Amino acid sequence: MLKERVITAVVMLAVFSLLLAFSSTTVFAYAVALIVAAAAWEWSRLSGVENENAQTVFAMLVGAIALIVMHTPLVDEGIKWVMLAGVLFWLSVPVQFYIAPVLPPMSSANVSKTNVGWLALGVLVLPIAALSIQYLRTYAPSSSSWLLLYALGVVWVMDIGAYFTGRQFGRKKLAPLISPGKSWEGVYGGLAASAVLFLIVLLSFNWPQGTALKLLVATLFAAAFSVIGDLFESRLKRAAGMKDSSQLLPGHGGVLDRIDGVIAALPLFAFFWAWM
Repeated sequence: MLKERVITAVVMLAVFSLLLAFSSTTVFAYAVALIVAAAAWEWSRLSGVENENAQTVFAMLVGAIALIVMHTPLVDEGIKWVMLAGVLFWLSVPVQFYIAPVLPPMSSANVSKTNVGWLALGVLVLPIAALSIQYLRTYAPSSSSWLLLYALGVVWVMDIGAYFTGRQFGRKKLAPLISPGKSWEGVYGGLAASAVLFLIVLLSFNWPQGTALKLLVATLFAAAFSVIGDLFESRLKRAAGMKDSSQLLPGHGGVLDRIDGVIAALPLFAFFWAWM
């Protein structure tokens, strides 16, 4: 299992690095759309869709929408309002956790039920995440592969910092009914690690004047809401009775299992980058 996990991680990192560094805007958009389509396929399964043809159609639909929005002229000004829709949803998620930390099972007594609301949400959330990725790489002020890599790095560092801090010092559970392994101490450790990354990047590059505050706010919100994205998918998997969203990635589970934090964090990072 560990060998599979390491090999898969190395391959994914190598492919992503090549795409990030050398691909054109169009090629990169197609690659992101392909990832979104895979995530949408898993999303449909978590939403109770059992028919394989329906799962494929949903994946193709969401992937196509993601590809379209990544080429839309709205990226100039309309991006602010598109990102706002995503941000408003993710800001509502902690309230959803408080009101209903556990979702009703997708199926019971051998009767499956497709949750149309969850499917509709996937059509909104996944393309917005794709647009935020393309925006940071191509269209945003000071956009570059480095800016996108930094935003993704915030999610990765938050996850790593939270994992090791939580294992060592975790006592107070963050959301025991959703993900019993997560702790508040882990969150604090992840935020501290993200703050260190922010300081290193801030001092290592010549950022335009007035960027520091924007970068700080975007970093902290992205780091915090990467945890929300992780919990959101965990909550959905519990309702679907699944441990992993799929087995597409050997040793890692599914695509959603790897990008759950990204689909919440990147829209917030892009939102503050666009509005501040």
